Amino acid sequence: MMSARKDYIRKLDEELREWDRKIEELEVQVEKATIDDKVEIIDHIERLKTKQKLARKKHEELEQAHESVWEGLRDGVDSIFDDMISYTEAVMSKFKD
Repeated sequence: MMSARKDYIRKLDEELREWDRKIEELEVQVEKATIDDKVEIIDHIERLKTKQKLARKKHEELEQAHESVWEGLRDGVDSIFDDMISYTEAVMSKFKD
């Protein structure tokens, strides 16, 4: 059971790092974008950062949770991460070169 928890937390760590890379990609897009697109991209970046902050908080809660309750927290964490992934993919596809 402990291994499943560690594997899950490791997977979340990788996803958080991937979001950092995607946010950086969007920040590069801002430099290339038209004025109208810049405003929209910056808005999306701020939303992503807000979602990412919540995801990091939930990740920390999961790391600190007692072994007997971590799986109960997992559904909520999965929901937050799934939302973040969907939103990130939608934003990235909209502003891809």
